[in-house]
Amino acid sequence: MLDQFHDGEVPVKNAPLIQLKNGANCIPQHYLKYQHTLASVQRIVLGCHFDDRYPIFVSEDKQGIYIQVGIVGYDNYKSIDNQPNKKIVYGRRWRVEPELPTSEIIQTVFLALKKAREHEVREVFKLAVRNHKTTPFSCHQDLPLMANNAHLIKEVGDRELTLDAFIVRIGQVLSRIRYDHSVVEFVDIEERKNGSLLVDVRILGAKRSQLEEINGTSLTLVLNNKCTNEFLYALMDKLIHLSDRYVEEHFTFNDFKRFSRQNSIQEIADLSLETRNKAHIQDDKFQTALEEINYETDKTRVPVVLDTQLAKKIAKNLSCFGALDGILPSL
Repeated sequence: MLDQFHDGEVPVKNAPLIQLKNGANCIPQHYLKYQHTLASVQRIVLGCHFDDRYPIFVSEDKQGIYIQVGIVGYDNYKSIDNQPNKKIVYGRRWRVEPELPTSEIIQTVFLALKKAREHEVREVFKLAVRNHKTTPFSCHQDLPLMANNAHLIKEVGDRELTLDAFIVRIGQVLSRIRYDHSVVEFVDIEERKNGSLLVDVRILGAKRSQLEEINGTSLTLVLNNKCTNEFLYALMDKLIHLSDRYVEEHFTFNDFKRFSRQNSIQEIADLSLETRNKAHIQDDKFQTALEEINYETDKTRVPVVLDTQLAKKIAKNLSCFGALDGILPSL
């Protein structure tokens, strides 16, 4: 049985052996203890794959182990014609606690890829304003500056239009948009009885496009009103969703597409029910040991807040809920 476990995993003493409906035996993850190291996380990540353009790194610093995704591509703010080589940039660091279950480490890789790609999606959406290219959905907007000058970016004057006028406005807006060098064109619109609108657009892929999922792709946007702002936000929502779905269908762990919608939710639910059936537990000492391990793991995640003002703010927030179970933060 030991060959089923990854490095950093050890079954709790007397953990029950569960037989699956295909005849295989297993000890599921909730009956394991975890003590991951840099080496064990690296071996897990070796089994993960998405796209060579997004290398997955595992490293360690004074704060502990972390996962980081790189992005290989062209600089979005320079002309491709002036870039003889692609460059690599790096996303944020995702911390991995030693006690984290292996499944959650894999899911951290998956989430890091989705967010790295979302960052890229936002960067390559360009809107022409006063003869200049802008990236209004970029994550690099100066948020503190915006908060201090919120009146400058408040939506004004974008009143709801008639359907015909809105169709014209959509065409005007799309003529100013390039998404990863590609043109987005209007196809059709339908007004629903509940007041919402369905807007069909199509992305005409370009040779310079680096996002695999956009070439010739048709999208249907759902809008709540006939306003330009609503249209632009709905378009970005759909582009992010398209990217997320691409990651879901192409991310693998040991060649298994865990997040693909080809997997049956009904069968996943059935497997979960079988492996979490407490009827398998017939040893009281095991149950007690498992509860103690889970409690100790939870303790490692309790935050310690040293800042007095922040501690007071959190204490005030939590007081609204009355008595709380669980392990309270250290304030």
